[in-house]
Amino acid sequence: MGISEQQLKVEKSYLKKVRKILEKIIEDSKKVVDYRSTQINDLKKFMWENLTEYTEAEYGTALYEMDNEVNMTNQKIADIDKYKSSYDSPYFAKIVFKDDLYQDEMPIYIGMKSVQENINFYVYDWRAPISSLFYNYELGQGKYEAPNGEITGELISKIQFKIENGEIIRCFNSEVNIDDDYLQEILSSASSDKMKNIVSTIQREQNTIIRNDKDKYLIVQGVAGSGKTSVALHRIAYLLYKNLDLNSNNILIFSPNDVFSDYISNVLPELGEENVLKSTFSDFALAFLKPYKRIENYSEFLERIYNKEQNDWEIEAIRYKMSDSFKLDIDKFIEEYIANITFKRDFKVNNYLFPSSYLKKLFLDRYKNFPLKERLEEMSEFISDECNIVGKQNKKTVLKFLNETTDITYNPFELYKKFLNSKNIIYNKPNKSKILYEDITGLIYIYFKVNGFPNYSHIKQVVIDEVQDYSVFQIDILKTIFKGSSFTLLGDINQTINPYHKYDTLEELSRIFQNSRYLELNKTYRSSEEIIDYTNKILNLSNVCAIRRNTNIPVDVKNVTEDLTKETIWEDIKTMNSQGIEKIAIITRGAKDAEVLYKKIEEGQNTIQLVSKVSGTVNKPIIVIPSYLSKGLEFDGVIACNNISKNYELDERNLYYVVCTRAQHKLSIYNEPERMLIKK
Repeated sequence: MGISEQQLKVEKSYLKKVRKILEKIIEDSKKVVDYRSTQINDLKKFMWENLTEYTEAEYGTALYEMDNEVNMTNQKIADIDKYKSSYDSPYFAKIVFKDDLYQDEMPIYIGMKSVQENINFYVYDWRAPISSLFYNYELGQGKYEAPNGEITGELISKIQFKIENGEIIRCFNSEVNIDDDYLQEILSSASSDKMKNIVSTIQREQNTIIRNDKDKYLIVQGVAGSGKTSVALHRIAYLLYKNLDLNSNNILIFSPNDVFSDYISNVLPELGEENVLKSTFSDFALAFLKPYKRIENYSEFLERIYNKEQNDWEIEAIRYKMSDSFKLDIDKFIEEYIANITFKRDFKVNNYLFPSSYLKKLFLDRYKNFPLKERLEEMSEFISDECNIVGKQNKKTVLKFLNETTDITYNPFELYKKFLNSKNIIYNKPNKSKILYEDITGLIYIYFKVNGFPNYSHIKQVVIDEVQDYSVFQIDILKTIFKGSSFTLLGDINQTINPYHKYDTLEELSRIFQNSRYLELNKTYRSSEEIIDYTNKILNLSNVCAIRRNTNIPVDVKNVTEDLTKETIWEDIKTMNSQGIEKIAIITRGAKDAEVLYKKIEEGQNTIQLVSKVSGTVNKPIIVIPSYLSKGLEFDGVIACNNISKNYELDERNLYYVVCTRAQHKLSIYNEPERMLIKK
């Protein structure tokens, strides 16, 4: 519902006032930066000219002071950039709240960044406690947690704005949580190369997750298109705002692949925060498994698996390595291996004798809580102290003797091979230069058992996206490594594309993360009702609530021969473009299919791009991409281009579901997999 002309006039006047305040803040901040820059340059010059006059302590103090000045100046420059980005659109909402205590009607404007002059707030940051009223409540009674306790009152009005280039484009009253018409407008807009922030349309159930700072462990099950990743990124921005001791280097995101990492790279900067640390499980493991130049990533693993080039024994080996019993068996093997370690000779020096049996007792009992590699080092220190042996070289001699008198190996690759041999499993090392994905977890675990688990105490928040694709073993390792960290785990069991590991529910992770909170996101904001209806039938789902309104664009299903694919695709692209559909993904089952199709249809045009396992950026309006790399991405239109001779099989329903749920407005399917849809 629109507002009156008089009220619109008031709002335009307020916008003008806020922009003037922003101009002054930016101008004043520039003066501060200029002054501090001059001070820094003068200090550098003075230090250089008087270098010989400084004592070492004085020089260290001067450097420390200069570093502080540089850091404060850089922070001021960052603030200027944030204010500049707010200048064109300072806020997106306004609420009027009357608190129960003072009965004052307080207008609250909400934007990406607060605008403050002296002690007066003209715009509140969307993350401020009072801003939660906008996301959590309809008109009527509401409350929020202020620093000094809970504030209750009445939400009298809610107004939403669409402001561009300093002009109010739309301004309307919103009597519900987030105005439905405005949300539909946002949802109907074209997708882009990067994920967008959702600050102006955060829904109540999403806000609950974003602002949860009480639970150390959050487990989130969210259907396709429910905004899981957006919620995770906005949650990071909220935590950075709420906790002044937290910075971007204290947060680590595990994402499924580099394509996805690039896709989400704009969100935090849009929210006024620096990008945090990112990794994949394979890249993380590579830092420790040094002898090998390459580790197979998850996408390469899926390509190999879905090509079905494995023998029966290889399939069983992969299934075993993804199972929960894999870790238990490795623990048992390591325990037995350590118990059977022997010392072949007594250690005797001067008048001191350490029998081999005593050496073993030290190894097994006294130093049992040390990693394997550190035990002999600790023993050599103990023996040296007992025998009054001094000097690094003499102590090294003791350690050398201990190493030579045992049959112990510290090589994790050798130990892993011994373990697999004990299970009659062949350790397959293709080209002797790459570790296969299914071997990463066991290898890195044995590496940590030998060398000790690393201590990443500076990492305070860990976010794992697409957590359904991680085995319990992998999650357990990450939990052990980042033992002091809080965890946010997000996934969807319906999008599990690893055929050898599947959770019945993500609540199973609560056995690793005790006292965790489990939450669900069951509304999908991505796809049209027609697309949701189709994708529900793939997995026989009925609990998915579609928010995007009916577009009356049907899901097209057609049979296409390979000879006609090229012409048919370009016809469909032209049709989609005429319907306002700009960003289009042609999704194939595998990477080889994508490469072949790309060569066939590309024709030297600059509008189409092949996204492969080595490409990390999506930057063309039309892309060709294999199924498993498309997960987490979204497009205006999707052409599921299925190869007749190598189509999705029934046990690949989840992968097909992932492909079809990438579409927002239009879904075209070539050669629908047989018997894929479940009829209710």
